[in-house]
Amino acid sequence: MKQLEQLPEMTAEMLGGLHAAQDLKDEILRDGALARKDGKKHYRNSPWAAVAPEKRRATHAGRVLATVCSFAFIIGLLVGIPLMIANPNHGNGALISTQIGGDPSAQPALGSLALDLPKGSISISQREKPGYRGIWAPASGANFPLLCVDGRYYRLLTNPTSLGSDLTGSALGTVDAYTSEPALTSGGIVSNVVPQGETVYSVNGMSGAMVAANVDGSMRVFQRVSFGNTALKGGEGLADTLRAGNAVAMELTGVGTVTDAATAQSLYNTLIGNATLARSGASETGASLLIQLSNGLTLQMAVRDESVMACGTWSCPEFFEAFAAAVQ
Repeated sequence: MKQLEQLPEMTAEMLGGLHAAQDLKDEILRDGALARKDGKKHYRNSPWAAVAPEKRRATHAGRVLATVCSFAFIIGLLVGIPLMIANPNHGNGALISTQIGGDPSAQPALGSLALDLPKGSISISQREKPGYRGIWAPASGANFPLLCVDGRYYRLLTNPTSLGSDLTGSALGTVDAYTSEPALTSGGIVSNVVPQGETVYSVNGMSGAMVAANVDGSMRVFQRVSFGNTALKGGEGLADTLRAGNAVAMELTGVGTVTDAATAQSLYNTLIGNATLARSGASETGASLLIQLSNGLTLQMAVRDESVMACGTWSCPEFFEAFAAAVQ
């Protein structure tokens, strides 16, 4: 582009002093007549370069070459840039081809390199570190959707969206009051999401850790949690609010996933056997522990530092150490 900008200057320099007048025509005709007469070529110093004829020719040739190069450069820009933009791989898709190390079918036509490793010598794997996933239904207004059954609180889960009849247990009673302020009521069965008069059921095998009720036409599951600083009843412990039965898998935000059933059950036992109550209240965080059960249901615990939270806050460093070791 720099030479393009200088093109007018170069042209003026090369053609400066040259005028298509009658005198120039007469000189050209005389030179032609002399050449026909003695058979020799005649060179005439131009008015713009008072140098020896041969030297002027060399200078002129150099300038012509520079001009040609300039035009070639310009043509390259005009043609090359559109082609580059039209290239379907430009900025879209891989520009560097890759191949599997040691795989003969993936080698280039020139043959394998001497340092190629046998197929299977390198194994690359990546253990996923899951991000936060929660199954507690979000709050609507001041409170999250819940049920209160005789002073025990249960929070609505987003999974499953409908509980099967094989897991729907015996009736615990009907909703006595439908209110947006469950903490202001006492006794009976209260909800801010389940309509008054709907039946509340136990969940088979969960021993009070879950209940079920009809919400918008589907049998939904609720998990035992703390609410309004009300968590445990007299004589209860973590096992009473987290009756997980047989744990078959666990997922801990930012750490990993355990899918071996025996390992998952061992981790559950570590949590139940070592956790100590830090406080009755609990709060949501950006991390979670999901416990998948053999019956297909999943429980959630919020996680902060070395504590888990659902129905109260429970400290258990041993569980977190064991979980980290299990996903190594």
